[in-house]
Parts: sequence; C-alpha cells; structure tokens
Amino acid sequence: MPDLTLDLRYLKYAVHVAEAGSFRRAADRLSISQSTVSRRVQMLERQLGCSLFERTRSGAGLTPEGERFLQQAAVGARYLREAATEIRSTRKQMTGIVRFGMLEAFPAGPIMDLLGDFRHQYPTIELKLEEGTSEENTARVKHRLLDAAISLRTTTNRYFQVRRFCDPSLFVALSPRHEFASRSHLNWGDICDEVFLVRSDGAGRELSDLLKRTVAAVEGEVQLSIQQVSRETLLTMVEQGFGLTITTLVHRSDVALVPLSSIRAPIAATISCSDNDNPALPLLLTCLDTLAALKTRSVG
Repeated sequence: MPDLTLDLRYLKYAVHVAEAGSFRRAADRLSISQSTVSRRVQMLERQLGCSLFERTRSGAGLTPEGERFLQQAAVGARYLREAATEIRSTRKQMTGIVRFGMLEAFPAGPIMDLLGDFRHQYPTIELKLEEGTSEENTARVKHRLLDAAISLRTTTNRYFQVRRFCDPSLFVALSPRHEFASRSHLNWGDICDEVFLVRSDGAGRELSDLLKRTVAAVEGEVQLSIQQVSRETLLTMVEQGFGLTITTLVHRSDVALVPLSSIRAPIAATISCSDNDNPALPLLLTCLDTLAALKTRSVG
C-alpha cells in the first residue's frame, strides 16, 4: 500500500513536470533546483512501484501509467483541497450558544444594538436572551443558566467577573398632556409629589428599589402605584395620565420622555463566572466592552 501522505506531498512536482515537459523547466517554475524536483518525483515513483515519466535529453514525457495516475490523482487532489478549505473555514467560524440576561425592569433599547453588532460579527454563534431582575440574573449566572447578564447590583464575589457596562441614562416617562412634557430636563424636586407607576412583578420591585436608592437623600416617601400589567400596558397607562414612570430610552410616540438629572444614576455591569469555559463567551464580552464605549451611554 503506497504512503498516501507522501504521494500527495510530492504529487505537485509530478504535475509541474508533466505540464512543463521537462524537469528543468518545472524546477524554474517552482524556483527550486532541478535535482530536488527529480528526487521528489523519484520518491513518488518508488512508492507507486512504476515510472511516471520517460526521461530523454529533450525533456520528460508521461508513460501510459503516469498519464492514468495523474488524471485520477488530479481529481483526488482537487477534492482534497476542497475538503481542506472547508475544514479550515469551519474552524475559523466559531459556533456555539451564548445565553445572555437582559434587565426586565427596562426596555431593551440600545443594548439590542450592541447584541445585534455581535450577531453580525459572529453569525454562527446563537444568542439566547432572557429577561430578569438583577438578583435573578446574578443567580442564573451563578448556576450556569446564563453565561453573562446585565445587573444594576455589582457583586464582590471572587467567582464573578464584573465589567462596568455603562451608567444608564434615566428618563421620566409621562403623558404628552402633562405640564412637564415639553421640559428639557427634570429634577427630582419637580416630580417628587407625582404618582409613579410600577409593575407588581420582580421588574417592578427592582424599579421601586431603584427609585428609593436614587432619591435617598431627599426627604419624603416615593408615591408608588403598583399595577399588575405588562410593560406595554404600563406605558399606555402613563400615556393616559395615570401617573409617571422611570425608564431608559424607549421609542414610543405616544409617551413623552424627559431626561432625569441631579440624581445618583445606577451603574450597570456585565457579570459572568470566572471559570465559565464557554469559548464563545469571551467574544461576546470583548464585543460589549468595545462597542459600549462607542455607542450611547444607555442600557436596556
């Protein structure tokens, strides 16, 4: 049985000799010595057990065995090159799944732009998204249910990697008919007596805690109206004048958004486990680190 590795390694020299009709001209094309070409073709012939060329002073012509061999070997070599190219291409394309936790308390907003850019860069990596509170996201990352997540509560646990993602820009969402709808910005003192709508689920509780933390220096209780509704219904209630709410950037023409200034904005961080060996995870984290610095300083 011939050594196929050796056959394929030296096949190209035999092909060049056949095309050039001469060992010397083949050597010139390959920019190597004639003796090197001759020696490598001879090694191939010894492996095959037959002569591929009739050598004369005027050049080299294929023997009948050599002609049949090169015809069939050329087809095999082409398939081999195609297979090798496909394998290299597949290896270059990182595949896998990354599970990422979003913050349910806020609409998706600009974070989706960043994740969309990641998807564009790595189309063969599947991105699975889940929504939850900061507490839920942290627990899911800890138990490997998520590879990474956004959280408003940073942790000092040594098993976590924490990357500062951004300082979310907060807006007051209110009815277009509200007297403050046309203001360029609002301070807490402007709206501290207003009723704030929050949902009854975990996202609503996180928003309630956020409100209390950000205005902790201000005397007086935050007036909360807890509603058992969806996010979209809550914004519809805002539009109808039932109250205000705090959000990141949303795109709804029926709700007025006014920047909320002079409060301590929360810090959003990307958290992941230090020993997570998902090979696709570092690609996502690097993408978020890079793109977050270039895009708006908001998070969803």
